[in-house]
Amino acid sequence: MGASLKHVPGALSTINFVNSEIVLADGGLFECRLSTQAIDSDLSVVIDVYDLDNPVHPDGHLGWWKFPVNRLSNFEKGLLSIEGGIVRCELGELPPAHFWENDCKVPFKRLVINAVLRANITNAIVYQDKVPAFKSRKDLAKFRTGFSREWSLPRFATLTYVFPRTSTVRIVSRNIFPRDAVGNLCLDVFKLLQQNNIPVEIYAENTDLALNDMVRRVDRLVTDIAADDQLLYFFSTFDPNLEHLLSLKVKRLIAYFHGVTKPELLQVFDPELSVTCLKGIAQMALLQKFDLLAANSRVSAATLVSMFDDDLGLCVDDIRVIPPRLMSAGSAQNAPSKHLENKTKLLYVGRIKSHKKIEHLLELFGAYLKLNADAELWIVGGGADKAYWNYLKWVELMQLKLPAGKVHWAGSVTDTQLAEHYASASAYVSMSEDEGFCLPVFEAMLAGTPVFAYGLPAVREVMQDNGVYFLQKDYEHLAAALHALLHDSTRVEEITVKQLARAKILMSEMNGRGFLGLFEPAVAARVTKLSRTGAKQSPAKAGGFELRTDSPDTHRLNDAS
Repeated sequence: MGASLKHVPGALSTINFVNSEIVLADGGLFECRLSTQAIDSDLSVVIDVYDLDNPVHPDGHLGWWKFPVNRLSNFEKGLLSIEGGIVRCELGELPPAHFWENDCKVPFKRLVINAVLRANITNAIVYQDKVPAFKSRKDLAKFRTGFSREWSLPRFATLTYVFPRTSTVRIVSRNIFPRDAVGNLCLDVFKLLQQNNIPVEIYAENTDLALNDMVRRVDRLVTDIAADDQLLYFFSTFDPNLEHLLSLKVKRLIAYFHGVTKPELLQVFDPELSVTCLKGIAQMALLQKFDLLAANSRVSAATLVSMFDDDLGLCVDDIRVIPPRLMSAGSAQNAPSKHLENKTKLLYVGRIKSHKKIEHLLELFGAYLKLNADAELWIVGGGADKAYWNYLKWVELMQLKLPAGKVHWAGSVTDTQLAEHYASASAYVSMSEDEGFCLPVFEAMLAGTPVFAYGLPAVREVMQDNGVYFLQKDYEHLAAALHALLHDSTRVEEITVKQLARAKILMSEMNGRGFLGLFEPAVAARVTKLSRTGAKQSPAKAGGFELRTDSPDTHRLNDAS
């Protein structure tokens, strides 16, 4: 999506689609809204059409059509049509000044339509927006199925107060993508507020195009926001819009802190993301300017407090700890008992990123195979960068020479498949060296799968002495300990029973009541709020990094779960 608060409607030249999708079977109609500044500028509008599943030139490029802005109005209707398999575009009853249509027929199931403002002299992109296009309503409905728009289910907590009629909650995160910890939480809080008839809108700079009917561009905040509104901001990575958000005039600014991955753990395989994390850490001190603070764990809360000005007098207890997931009260079930078998299945779930230390997981598994040759390792999750993925395959095949068929790279899976993996696993193993909460550990505990994990403070906070943790990565020794555990049925039963009890306690805190409590009319800000323009971060605490909102950085996700 690429929206930015620097692109303020009414202040800069902008173009936006009024509709969130185009359906060719319904006539292919769409409408664009141009700012007055755009019409008064020496710009052109380019409608650029690509195959959504192959958006590359020329194979997936169907064509572009260029129209002079000075001959358009603030609102212009357009038409996308197919003639003989060739897509054509019209805008505002004007013939295009220039156009290019691919001579080769491009097969497609769905399209992405870009509306781009370009400078006539330099051809530089000034602003852009995009929407998906489909052949039929059936194709559109299929595209939207990644996140359910059924707000009533699953049922979360209900209000214990009357929400002010004149107020709207504005949920904001730099990135909102389904099947990502931060994105899922934003979407579930949105659903929670919808269930309770609290007016709510959700905004992001980057989001999945399939969510563009509900997730608004973040630059719309400037015109949407009202003085009685409350803004709930999710922070997990560097955000060039953060200082702009702090300048908005609202009733209450609330920040939820997920944690920021340690840059040094990403430096080798993803240096760009490492720099983004460094910049995110430098921004953490800005969160002290919010009226109310929450975090996904006490460990994250302590990390946040350590970045604040000492004279603010904040402690961990001043930050509300709310687990980073919502679940309905009826979701908990008694986990099935684990049956000990010779064919051991070790399981990891999560993103394939270098701070998760998948190579250490492979090392442990290699040592475990010496004790149980029938064991298998299942790695569930995606998001691997090419460099890290190539390294992991080298470790598996060349360094450790693990037997073929023993390591299963399952990739992304459905919720049903994930539940089956947890249920069939002998143990869940985590080697991760950076976590703010670690949802997979919680999920394994809830599923009745014994957890064997590197003892990060946040992981131990989730487990609370249930499961087995370690602080030294001595692979031969760890393999022997894990092997002994999995062949002791009494101990496995004791661990899984205690884990499940702990998971149910955590789950009772995941019904949404903690988030509803952030918006209570009578709640007092527990943060001694500094002037939103007055507090300055300490260079020492920020690592000496100078904040620059115009610096290039990655749009990739960076949550700690």
